[in-house]
Amino acid sequence: MSFDSRQEQGPYDWDGGWFYPLGEPEDADLRAAEAARELMLEGGIASVRMTDIAERSGVGVATLYRHFSTKASLAVAAGTLMWTQLNERIHAIVESDDFMQLDGADRLERLLHTYVTLYLENPAFVRFLDEFDHMVRQEGMGKEDLAAYGAQVDSFYIMFDDAYLLGRMDGSVVREVDFRAFYLAVAHALMGVAEKLVSGEVIPSDEFGKDQLARELGCLVDMAVQYLRAA
Repeated sequence: MSFDSRQEQGPYDWDGGWFYPLGEPEDADLRAAEAARELMLEGGIASVRMTDIAERSGVGVATLYRHFSTKASLAVAAGTLMWTQLNERIHAIVESDDFMQLDGADRLERLLHTYVTLYLENPAFVRFLDEFDHMVRQEGMGKEDLAAYGAQVDSFYIMFDDAYLLGRMDGSVVREVDFRAFYLAVAHALMGVAEKLVSGEVIPSDEFGKDQLARELGCLVDMAVQYLRAA
């Protein structure tokens, strides 16, 4: 049984505040993207129909199809909206007084633990990402289809790179690395463990309670940061 299925089932609550409702935007695209986000986090991408999104958003079906010809394009819009709001939250952390007082290595550690907290508190988001990747491959979507989505995901790298460069200057990061490759390796490892959580246990030794997941993700963060701190 996966961790997500162990949770008390209840109404969608914006995943503990990581994502927030937009109110009542006048723009039909935004209303549709927000409705798609709600529905796809509630039940997964595959279970959502265009008519469901039209009903939730108040956008007519014909208008919805004019703006988004396929459900896949709406999933991209929903994902872009989520990453945009996550970006805003991470920027708030980076711009805080507490964060600014940290050395480079500690900033990297804080940012990586933010990823951990995001995945622990939002199994529905992790499930969405896993299903999203499969959808992109299945639909044969190209780079141009994912430009806005990719820009939001890639924007996180800049904050990590700034922390690494600060660490090299202040001496808290001793090891010089190809940081782009390092960042991608750690980010993919964290995501892989989190996606294993939502996919469920396969063999008897799999134990995916929240505490176990927190330990595994925390171990990855500790190894990554200690690697950079070491000579």
